[in-house]
Amino acid sequence: MGTFTKGQIVMYPFPFTNLKGRKLRPCLILSNEMRDDILLCQLTSLGIQKDEFTVFLDKNETVNGSLHKDSYIRCNMLFTGEKKSINFKVCSLKNEKYKEVCDKIAQIISK
Repeated sequence: MGTFTKGQIVMYPFPFTNLKGRKLRPCLILSNEMRDDILLCQLTSLGIQKDEFTVFLDKNETVNGSLHKDSYIRCNMLFTGEKKSINFKVCSLKNEKYKEVCDKIAQIISK
């Protein structure tokens, strides 16, 4: 499937928080490859309420592809998963947006 790098958006079977199931959804890669694993952050459509843990993502704020609709990056929904479970690459975030996500995660863990 190739290599994966931080800032890419991929489709991944993201686990539910109770770990009893999974849903294929877009996820932002937050790390470069760590042997067989990768650190991911969940994306969701506009069906959820924006809160202090989300970063808005306009579908036009990507490169090398695009999302079908505007989304929220849920900076409090992080997961380490096997890179072999990634279904496919969708697109990548622009550098400014990736930095915004990293800054938000830093705020969350430094509280």
